[in-house]
Amino acid sequence: MKMKLFLTAFFLSFLISRFFIDEFYVAVAALSIVLLFFLITWDKANTVRVAICATTAIAPLYAVFLPYVLSILLNDEGLRRMWRWRFIVLTGCDGSGKSSHARETARWLKEQGVDATYFHFFRNPILKRLSLLKRSLVRVPEEEADTYTPEFREHVRKHLLPRLRPFMCYIDNWAYISYVLLKNMLRGRWVVVDRYFYDFYVRFKCLGYPMPGFLKWLFTRVVLRPALAITLDVRPEISSARRRDNPYWYHRRAREEHARLSEELRTPRINTERPFDVVQEEINELIRKRVLHRLK
Repeated sequence: MKMKLFLTAFFLSFLISRFFIDEFYVAVAALSIVLLFFLITWDKANTVRVAICATTAIAPLYAVFLPYVLSILLNDEGLRRMWRWRFIVLTGCDGSGKSSHARETARWLKEQGVDATYFHFFRNPILKRLSLLKRSLVRVPEEEADTYTPEFREHVRKHLLPRLRPFMCYIDNWAYISYVLLKNMLRGRWVVVDRYFYDFYVRFKCLGYPMPGFLKWLFTRVVLRPALAITLDVRPEISSARRRDNPYWYHRRAREEHARLSEELRTPRINTERPFDVVQEEINELIRKRVLHRLK
C-alpha cells in the first residue's frame, strides 16, 4: 500500500509539473528520482515500477495514465521472481541422457524451493508444415530422402530449398523458444532445456547441410544466453547403442562437433557413462556454484 501511495504521489506531481515547467526539466527530475530511489532502497523490483511511472514525464498527454496504471498493477514480488528467473541448457549428442537429466534437474530445483519446469526444444512447428507442403509439391527420389545416405548429403548441397532449411529452422526456433521462455519468465518459473540452438547446428552440420560461419554465428551467438549450459558427453559406442535410430557414424561426428562447440563456448562437459545419480549430482553441484549461489 505504501508503494502504491508513493507511485500515486509521484505520478500526480509530475503530471501537474508538466503544465508549469519545461518538459525537459521534468524528465531530468524524474530520472533523478528513479536513481535516488534505487540508491536509497536497492530494491530492483520497485525501482522498475518507479521507472515505469517516471515515463509520465515524457509520455503523450493522451496516454499519460498508462505508465501509472501499469506501475500500480505490477506486483513487486512478481517482479522479484522475474528478476531471479533463469534457464539452464543441457546439450550434447543423442543418447547422452539430456532428457532424463533435464527432467531430474527440474525436479531437483523444485526441492531447492525453485519453481522450475522441463522443456524439450527439438520442435520445429513452422518448418514441419513447410516440409509437408514441399513434399506435396516436389517429388524427391527415395534414396535422397533418407536422412543418413550419401545421396541425401549430395541433395542438400545441390538444391536451394534444403540449403535454406537451417536458416528457416533458426527463425522457427527463435519464435518458439522465445515464446516458451518469455511465458515462463513472466511467471518467474525457471526452465530446464533439453536441447538448444547448439544441438540444431550440430545436427545440420553432421547431416551435410552447408553451414557457413555466418550460420554458425547465428546458432551459437545470436541466441538467448542461458544462465548455464552443460554439454553431456558419451562415447559413440554407447550413444549408438542407446539410440539405434541413428547410425554409428552420426554419433561419432556429433560427439566431435559437440566437443569443439563446448570448447568454443566454454561450457562444462560431463561424462554420462557413469551411474545416473553420480552424473546428476555433478549437474546439481554446477547449478549450486554457478547459478543458485549468485542469487543469494
